[in-house]
Amino acid sequence: MNNKLTTLIIIVLSMLTFVLAQDPPDLPGAPNQGPIGGMVWLAISGVVLAVKKYLNK
Repeated sequence: MNNKLTTLIIIVLSMLTFVLAQDPPDLPGAPNQGPIGGMVWLAISGVVLAVKKYLNK
């Protein structure tokens, strides 16, 4: 039992050194901007549908 525990501790410490020895990943760049024009068309169509529904009452 003591031998297994010692082996496990050695394996965990050796894996931990590999993880800590690596360089951290680069920071991400600026996000891509979405197509704002598509949002405008969506808003316009929503307003048109709302006006249409209001006028048909």
